[in-house]
Amino acid sequence: MRQILFGVIIISILTNCSEKESPTIDEEIQKLSDLPQIFTITSDNIDTIKAKNGTRVIIRPNTFVFKDGQDAKGPIQIELKEVFEKSDMVLNGLGTVSDGRLLESFGMIYLRATADGKELNVKDNSSIKVSIPNKLKGFAGELFYGVETDSILNWKYAGATRDTTEVVETYTEDSNGLTVKRTTYKFVNGERQFVADSTYVVTGDYLIGIDSTVKTPDLYDFEVKNLGWINCDRFIENTDKVKLEIELNTYNQPIGYLVFVDINSVMLVMFNENGIATVENLPNNYSAELIVIDKIDSDFLWTKKKIIIGKEDKITLESRKINKDKLQTELKRLGK
Repeated sequence: MRQILFGVIIISILTNCSEKESPTIDEEIQKLSDLPQIFTITSDNIDTIKAKNGTRVIIRPNTFVFKDGQDAKGPIQIELKEVFEKSDMVLNGLGTVSDGRLLESFGMIYLRATADGKELNVKDNSSIKVSIPNKLKGFAGELFYGVETDSILNWKYAGATRDTTEVVETYTEDSNGLTVKRTTYKFVNGERQFVADSTYVVTGDYLIGIDSTVKTPDLYDFEVKNLGWINCDRFIENTDKVKLEIELNTYNQPIGYLVFVDINSVMLVMFNENGIATVENLPNNYSAELIVIDKIDSDFLWTKKKIIIGKEDKITLESRKINKDKLQTELKRLGK
């Protein structure tokens, strides 16, 4: 009887080990991303963290607490990631979608704080000042928090709860150059109300309007109340939307991305058990690179196709084998 029980225990241990050694494809991809930057601060001083790509984080004294509400004392470790490029979005498993609406990102960061190996939160009524460099010279960036929804990171807009106004921009390019229409809204008792429209011509780092000249900000400053993924974005407003069906000939646990060419945006593509994905609310006539990554046994699979959204309503793809180093190189080239 002991021998039988021992055999059952061994089988159970081997099964558990096997499960732990089978990461999902998105976990495999994230292993190819850059490691986070690590900083150590104290709990009783103002600390300024300067990250390698220009992000600054100012942490005031006694900002962090443990999950039970107790103040964190002594050394605190800060883990920080910066994501500005579309290639890094894919490598970190990130899209730019908020409740089904496409965003353009001016910069994402990931923040994690621990003390004595335990997770920390930002104390109620406290905040961290985060300054994100405006590398893309974008207008009207707003604060979004990453929220895990059905294993997908959704970006929740924080501006409506923090500010009294929202600015939505629509870009148009024609023979006269690039113009931007700014629509301003205000929030009254939680309801969004129209305020005004303004149209500008984009010249270098400036918006040239009839009555004003507005320079793009060098930094976007936010008071952040939550740790985790934080994003500076604007909504891509496009009323002409289409859907796309993607079918794979060979698949196991595929994950796909639409990497837009002309905007700093990425959309996650999720496949069903039949290797089919239907992506909705796509902006018509936008150029993108459609990529799919998979793994069967120990072999990575990969495919990439340049598309114009709306030109086809169904695409069939065939993946090919690729080694891990080559895959990492290809992913880092995305959007370049």
